[in-house]
Amino acid sequence: MSISNNTIEATRRQNELAGTAAKDVDLATLDGFQLPVDVTEEMLDRMQKGVQVLGMADTMVLPRLEMEVPQFGVPRLSGHARDEEGSRTQNSSVESGSVKFNATDKQYYILVEPKRDALKNTHYGPDQFGDYIVDQFVERYGNDLGLIGLRAGASSGNLQSLGGAAELDQTWTGWIARAEGDTQSVDDAGDSTRIGLEDTTTAEAGSMPSIANTDGSGNPQPIDTALFDQTITRLDSRYRDGDGVDPVLMTSPNQVQRYAMALTEREDPLGSAVIMGDSDITPFSYDLIGVNGWPDEYMMFTDPDNLAFGLYEEMELDQSRDTDKVHEQRLHSRNWLEGQFDFQIKEMQAGVLVTDLKAPTVA
Repeated sequence: MSISNNTIEATRRQNELAGTAAKDVDLATLDGFQLPVDVTEEMLDRMQKGVQVLGMADTMVLPRLEMEVPQFGVPRLSGHARDEEGSRTQNSSVESGSVKFNATDKQYYILVEPKRDALKNTHYGPDQFGDYIVDQFVERYGNDLGLIGLRAGASSGNLQSLGGAAELDQTWTGWIARAEGDTQSVDDAGDSTRIGLEDTTTAEAGSMPSIANTDGSGNPQPIDTALFDQTITRLDSRYRDGDGVDPVLMTSPNQVQRYAMALTEREDPLGSAVIMGDSDITPFSYDLIGVNGWPDEYMMFTDPDNLAFGLYEEMELDQSRDTDKVHEQRLHSRNWLEGQFDFQIKEMQAGVLVTDLKAPTVA
């Protein structure tokens, strides 16, 4: 029951695995080796197509574990005045600094252990069973990346709250945790035109401008239209109405449903349209998006491209087919896919984080 030998070329067509063409993946030949860079890129492409938040964010393959990617911001003013006899000595730049990725000592692996009977219950033949294993890798790894990116290290709704191990929250810092307060996401690079250097309560502390959605006693409040207005106006207009920016309101699907239900109570055409699914929910012309895996406690207003994800290019695939466990449990094989990655926010001031949203299930 061996897997055939058309290895590298077939693996490079990972983005075609969902199709009907014949594809043979020789995992045994790749055992213990780093995947080719283009294979990693294609696997990431498949993950983006299957995982909502990865498809929205700015994802990239990193050639180094530690890497700085230049980030260009939106300055208030970038020019200088000069008198008739004066010289042009002042620097003018829109560069805000750099996004620092650091995937060092952050290994994450997925284990797939298909049983021999799985061969009999799938449409894969023995020569194509590698496709099944790779499909599992892409689906599971992508799903986990999305959850880690959203929840890791968050003060509420973190990975441990989903049943994950505590070390997951201790190893990675997801986008919400970055927004809550992180000093390593952006290097200011001495650019005094950044709004972050004008607002010492936010960017100098490495956090995104935020709104606590509570009443006078600190109790979480439900999502509503007034909150959208407050959130939108909290974001500097350069980051919501400028060329090339497309901010959206991101929260959990449950919160979107709660707001949609509130709209249905309106006795006007909009209420009927929402009930019938004939109208998108666009408070003040900005899309409200329910992101799979997003914790109910938060909402973020930013261009999704502001969320950056870097996957180190040297992923590793290992397979074992001759161990006591394989034989005792009648496994086809034990397969590991391991990679290293990091999550960053390009520009803290280009978004607003809303905390303390009342859980939709709470009356």
